[in-house]
Amino acid sequence: MVVSAAESASIISSPDEVTGLGEGLWDQFGRRITYLRLSLTEHCNFRCQYCSPAEGTPYFAREDHLRPDEIHLVLRSFQALGLQHLRFTGGEPLIHPQLLGHVGFAKKLGIGKISLSSNGYLLDRLAEPLAQAGLNSLNVSLDSLDPEKFQQITRGGVLPRVLRGIDAARAAGIPRIKINTVLLRSVNGLELASLVDYAVARGLEIRFIETMPLGSAGSGSQDQDYLSASEARAMIEREFGALLPLANSRDQGPARRYTLAGGHGSIGFITPISDNFCATCNRVRLTATGRLVFCLGQEAGMELRPLLRSGIDMAELGKAIAQGIWQEKPERHVFDRDRNRSSKIFMMRLGG
Repeated sequence: MVVSAAESASIISSPDEVTGLGEGLWDQFGRRITYLRLSLTEHCNFRCQYCSPAEGTPYFAREDHLRPDEIHLVLRSFQALGLQHLRFTGGEPLIHPQLLGHVGFAKKLGIGKISLSSNGYLLDRLAEPLAQAGLNSLNVSLDSLDPEKFQQITRGGVLPRVLRGIDAARAAGIPRIKINTVLLRSVNGLELASLVDYAVARGLEIRFIETMPLGSAGSGSQDQDYLSASEARAMIEREFGALLPLANSRDQGPARRYTLAGGHGSIGFITPISDNFCATCNRVRLTATGRLVFCLGQEAGMELRPLLRSGIDMAELGKAIAQGIWQEKPERHVFDRDRNRSSKIFMMRLGG
């Protein structure tokens, strides 16, 4: 439940009330933070146009990455503060050598929902080990079913291997698999129905996401390529008839979900530009270099790496995190107000 800032003051009057580990993480707008998106690496084997600079991300010194023990301390602190959903992101998390160990550690901590966002390229060999380690939710990026367009948008990705990876994830029995499609008018504006067909035929959820002004998507041609969720929905309904609303839960995030007539499939629309959903935000992001980012569309955040390397214990780390979120997590992003505000920040650096 989301309450107003005034109402939240009667629930929690200061960050001191949420620093005992166990009372949960709250911001000043009455939102409880139960979801952490953890980027394991900025690097990726694709260079998608809306996510990455054309040259990719330069490799940096190993010491600039959080170490496995530091990641585990962060996870222990978040778990003690009521973490319910952990998502491993990147870059591309499947290229990280400790991914399976981190998934297993999260499972041992008792975190209920353990998710991963991937481009799918390495899933054909990692889906089964991930399922065994405890992964129970998977999102795979798939912006086109045309091999040439797919190669264009990913700057070199190979579509057949990604499709094999999705099939491998299904065969491995990962309970919930979603397809994420970024709406780009010139790339996939004419194949939305085909993408819906692909997902529904395989029992997968599909979510269409409005492109956000991050990195190259905040300038020039990418901005002109913007396709709103409402227009995308109309395109799909011309092929399938009226979409029927599905009930949504806080666990399912900001997507507005629909099904085809007869109850077939789950089709979601995520609308950071056309219909702000920040009132229900329950998440923060941790970059691979240890910056805790409070909002995808704002600068607010805090550096955890210096704290972790100072010898801080779990309780003190939890207090610092709780205070930072309370003091600095903004009420909302401003993508819909200023399309160019974050144009120099690439999604792959923020963990999606």
